[in-house]
Amino acid sequence: MLSPKPSPRSRCRKPVIYLYPPSSLADVTVDLALAPSWRFSAVHPPPRTTVPPGEPHTAQSLTWMVAAEPNGTLVDKTSGIEVSYLYWEAIATPQPVTPGASRATTPITDILTFDPARPSVNPGDSVLLPTSKVPGYLDLALKALTLHTEARTSFITYWLPDMLKHEYVALRFVAQDAYEQAAPMRIVPAPDVVTRVFMLFRGVPVGDLGLWEAASARAHADGARLWADVVGVDAVRAADSGLFRVLEWGGMEVR
Repeated sequence: MLSPKPSPRSRCRKPVIYLYPPSSLADVTVDLALAPSWRFSAVHPPPRTTVPPGEPHTAQSLTWMVAAEPNGTLVDKTSGIEVSYLYWEAIATPQPVTPGASRATTPITDILTFDPARPSVNPGDSVLLPTSKVPGYLDLALKALTLHTEARTSFITYWLPDMLKHEYVALRFVAQDAYEQAAPMRIVPAPDVVTRVFMLFRGVPVGDLGLWEAASARAHADGARLWADVVGVDAVRAADSGLFRVLEWGGMEVR
């Protein structure tokens, strides 16, 4: 019941990429690719690859070329559009499971792997909270993950309507190394610090709470700051305005 299942409806929502150079950069190239298990469904501003109006961006790689300011303002060099961040979404495209690939994984393995077509949130790799406590918990977790005030506010308010559909929510953050394998990103000139934060969450029915006791205890015992270690963030360097910093956040609801 708790094992990951392929779902063509799984959708990665609102990953947004902020760039903060220490001084103005006239030319920054951002290359983003996707593993075969998902494909772009929406992109803004338009990437250098031409996409017909009204059509989804079905290629598995794209390139933005922007000018970047220290305050985070970006000017897309293809369209001339000024934005605060680069935005993309993607839809899962489940791949055939090879023999032996469906074996059970340990909680640690679950944390260190991420398959967009088979996203998982289990009692061993997540925290469980009543929905009323999720905003406060997320604010602490995102602060530990080095998201600034605007990013934390946008993250919480973006996901809160979906979370409020449930009485209890289990959530986890994906390790950066695992996320990078699913969505490799290359930026030129190379940034000094890259922080990529991706959340998975699911609603948990009241009748199933007995299965989630470990996740509930983890929310109280370890607190929100445990995710800084799981994701792998360098809080000191991520706060250093003298460095070229990149921040990305996004997420996916597991159904």
